[in-house]
Amino acid sequence: MTAHTITLTLPEYVYKLLQAQAITRSLDEVATRVLTQSLPPVEEDLPPALGAELESMAALSDDLLWQIAQSSMNQDKMALYDVLLARHKAGSLTPVGREWLTQLREDSEELMLRKAHAYALLKSRGHKLPTLDELRV
Repeated sequence: MTAHTITLTLPEYVYKLLQAQAITRSLDEVATRVLTQSLPPVEEDLPPALGAELESMAALSDDLLWQIAQSSMNQDKMALYDVLLARHKAGSLTPVGREWLTQLREDSEELMLRKAHAYALLKSRGHKLPTLDELRV
């Protein structure tokens, strides 16, 4: 992992809080831990392209993040997924249908990851996120 050096100007009370936590660790380690905990994580076991996409979302504007967070899967894809899932449950899904079902499931999971990451970034930027009830409306 590449390390970078930055200079921060901190208010006195923030510096004292960091210093107070640096009893058994260096101030650099404490500051790095605090910063890392305040940033939305990107899972390390994701496909490289998806991981890079999630990491790059940090550079997006709040408006673009809200668009991603509020996005949904294409209605035609959702309808196809429902048909394929019903055929799978009925035991009549063809091998090609299985491939389509797997791909649609993966697309859906990636969309959910993008949405969750967008919400996490927005929260880290101080935005109030919608409640579950507000999301259901």
